[in-house]
Amino acid sequence: MIEASDVFEYFMCPYKVYNKHNRDKSLMIPLSDFSKRLMEVGREHEKEVVSKMKVSRPVFKWGDFSKGFLETVKLMKIGVDNIYQGVLKDDNYLGIPDLLIKQEGNSRFGDYFYIAADIKSSTKSKEEQIMQLKFYNMLLARTQGFDAEKGTLILKETTESIDLAPFEDKFNAALTKIDLIDKGLEYGLHIDGVCKDCPWRNVCIPLAKKKKDVSLIYGLSRPAHYKLIENDISTLTDLKKADSSKMAELIDSTPETVDRWKAYASVIISGKVKINKFEFPKTKNHICFDIETTEDGKLYLIGLWHNKKFKYFLSGDDEKKIVDDFIEYLLGLKDYTLYHYGPYEKSMFRQLFDKYKVDDFVRGDINSKMIDLYQIVKKNAVLPLTSYGLKEIAKYFKFKWRSSDAGGGNSMLWFDEWNKSKDKKVLKKILNYNEDDVKGTYVVLKKLSKGKV
Repeated sequence: MIEASDVFEYFMCPYKVYNKHNRDKSLMIPLSDFSKRLMEVGREHEKEVVSKMKVSRPVFKWGDFSKGFLETVKLMKIGVDNIYQGVLKDDNYLGIPDLLIKQEGNSRFGDYFYIAADIKSSTKSKEEQIMQLKFYNMLLARTQGFDAEKGTLILKETTESIDLAPFEDKFNAALTKIDLIDKGLEYGLHIDGVCKDCPWRNVCIPLAKKKKDVSLIYGLSRPAHYKLIENDISTLTDLKKADSSKMAELIDSTPETVDRWKAYASVIISGKVKINKFEFPKTKNHICFDIETTEDGKLYLIGLWHNKKFKYFLSGDDEKKIVDDFIEYLLGLKDYTLYHYGPYEKSMFRQLFDKYKVDDFVRGDINSKMIDLYQIVKKNAVLPLTSYGLKEIAKYFKFKWRSSDAGGGNSMLWFDEWNKSKDKKVLKKILNYNEDDVKGTYVVLKKLSKGKV
């Protein structure tokens, strides 16, 4: 049975659909606490939206979708305004949209028809959401004898009316491929950064390594990967042999980018890393730092690794105090360089400095002394890794996080728990995680530095 979620997943990762339909579910890894929390947030948003509407819901035992479909059609025939969790079914297809909303017009039911609406907790619409809506619309058109060619996405902050007609060709091509995947076609294996949160990662990553799949190349996008496959470049060895200029033209890239991919392929095959040491600024104080924020983006912790010691600025709800204390600490040092991993810290500081009207000279001085190690690593290190995230890089350099479930998402959950309970053990877990992040950043800094840091 092909479900609406298959269409959604196809536009994120077709191989996930293959795994679902062709592999033993026991191979899946349990969802992380943060992933569960995101699902909970989605359910809470859905509950809030529905609570403000008058809805009718078909009554049936979960799993008996044939009965659910018949009960849904009954509600459509009597013309209720809003159907919640209605069942749409045809042949091998099953869809349960969050809402079916009555509209003026004509269908086999009378002088009205229904459109499908889905409730999502994202701030803007995404392609996979629209394609899922298109799937509902297809089933709805077959049920009511009228194709509305539109649907609705009820998002976190707004509601979008979607014209579905422009997506017809892409949707049909995808559904044809999903039908084949359901029958056993193995398609769409691709390794990238999102795999670390996928419950199928212990299947896909070892398989890709066994095949020496070309998608093991860091930075190779899914569209570029598919173009390579179409031109018989599917393995790392194929990539090494390919002509850089021709391949660059093929995927609308540059020969330099392709040459870098080839370097990655060589490193993955040989296991021999390439690191060009980098000349960092001469300074008395090399400080690695990392920030932690809540689910709604509020700063609650800045941690530093300075002179081989961990220092932190924490506040349950006083964001400004953290910023002020951090700035005061830096002003007391005068000569320093700040190292972070990824763009988030710099972007967050820009927002905070604006928010609390930090003096232009002070903010300019701090900004000028910030170095993003992620950019340095990308330009100067070729490593046999599928992700260049901090944890992957630092772990490759033999650094270990103390918590097995360490991650930015889980730290948000820990903070929420600590903020409610004030449990010292939870606070210790938060601080240990942040300390490991800044120590891991320092490990990367040392590996990349020409001199002493």
